[in-house]
Amino acid sequence: MNKENEREIDLHQILIAADSATEAAEKALLARFRPDNADSVEAFYKSPNALVTSADLDSDKAIIAALKAARAPGRILSEESETNLSQDQSLTWLVDPLCGTVPFSTGMDHWGVSIALRRKGDLIAASVSLPSLGERLSAIKGQGVIVNGSPFSSSSPRQKLSESTIGLEVDGPDEWRRKLASGLEWIPSVSQINTFASATYPISLICLGRLPAAVFYGIEPVHLAGGALIADELGICVTDDSGQVIDWSKDDELPVVVIGWPNIHDQLIKMM
Repeated sequence: MNKENEREIDLHQILIAADSATEAAEKALLARFRPDNADSVEAFYKSPNALVTSADLDSDKAIIAALKAARAPGRILSEESETNLSQDQSLTWLVDPLCGTVPFSTGMDHWGVSIALRRKGDLIAASVSLPSLGERLSAIKGQGVIVNGSPFSSSSPRQKLSESTIGLEVDGPDEWRRKLASGLEWIPSVSQINTFASATYPISLICLGRLPAAVFYGIEPVHLAGGALIADELGICVTDDSGQVIDWSKDDELPVVVIGWPNIHDQLIKMM
């Protein structure tokens, strides 16, 4: 895509498409959340510690169908599939159709949907939802954040790391073993640790001003991209554990991502 074609992208239409895809995912997931018959949601492991349910797959299909219906350009890179929407390979939709499959499958609210559009190495639009809580956050790069249809701003619930509850997400038992052996020495510097088995959920809580920060170990960009753009629009820091910005041009697993309100983020980075 040349620069002239890049300028022709209507980001407001892109956000409408993203929100329509999120809405479709919400409907698909809520229809299967806390079912009367638990056997109605099929589950299997696609790899060790990687639970997938029929709800994940239904949500994925709903998102793809909605983006196709909106004639969205680019390709879709989802946690569950890959789809080409057009020949424009400079645009990539980074999708997690159900971020928090384990809590979803047990009836807890710690899950969400994350959709982001990446142009080359830049995140340019996002729609993130916590369906069971009825909250949807959307953003276009440089144009602020919308929550449930209205402009939104927030602030950190805490100013001191020692008084803060920090989210901690570690991907699987092997990563837990490594981090418990070395890498979590910063934990005694905080008040409490919460782990949700989701990325979208704690990032959304940070953006909504309910959680000051979270640390993610061994995580792929599809889980983070939507929330990261919204966080950035709110003035929340998104970095690695040395305080460097994230390179979103790659799809490789990210070793460490720290997302937090500036004051807490700075204190956390120093302790790490």
